[in-house]
Order: sequence, then C-alpha cells, then structure tokens
Amino acid sequence: MERLNRERANLLYDFYGGMLTDHQRDVWRLYYLEDWSLMEIAEAKHVSRAAIHDVLERSQKLFEEWESKLSLIVQMNYRQQQLKVLWDLVHEAPEGSWRLQAEKIIEDLAAEEGP
Repeated sequence: MERLNRERANLLYDFYGGMLTDHQRDVWRLYYLEDWSLMEIAEAKHVSRAAIHDVLERSQKLFEEWESKLSLIVQMNYRQQQLKVLWDLVHEAPEGSWRLQAEKIIEDLAAEEGP
C-alpha cells in the first residue's frame, strides 16, 4: 500500500470517515492524522502489523470508491477555484460599497469550504 499524502488522507477522512467502522476510523486517525507507525498501532490494538496494514488498505479502497461515486473532494476543489476567480474579478472591478459586500460574501463562502 502506498501511503497517501497527508492532505489527501485528511480530506478523505473529513468527508468519508463517518462511513467507516469505529475500528477503521481509529486506525486511520492514528496512522494518518497522528503519524503512528504500523507497529505502534498494532501493539496498541493487540493485533499484527499485517492486520493494521489490511485495515488501512481496505479503508483507503473504500474512501477512493466513495470519492469516485460522490466526488465531494472534486466538487470542493472546483468551488474553491471558482471562488478564487470571483475574488480576482472583484478586485479588478472599480471600487465601491458593493465591493466590500462582495468580498465579505466570498470570504464567508471560502470559510465554509475549508482548506
């Protein structure tokens, strides 16, 4: 299993982590979010390193399947790109009271989108 980069692992967990079992979620959190080694997790869970590897592999497969069907990360990235384009357009337009309102709306929407 190839280790995911931290950003992708966090996004997958944020969007789809609630769909995993408690055990899968805990193993994923320890490995990707808290940076424990497979052996450390295995010792804490009283299972083999291979068992932890299998849990992570199955979880990653589930996450990727859900993302391929639901595209939540793809949609989030698209919205973030569109907000950046909108922000740039607003700053190219003449100044006015509307501009402050537009900036506030864009900032609020961007905050809802996360990273």
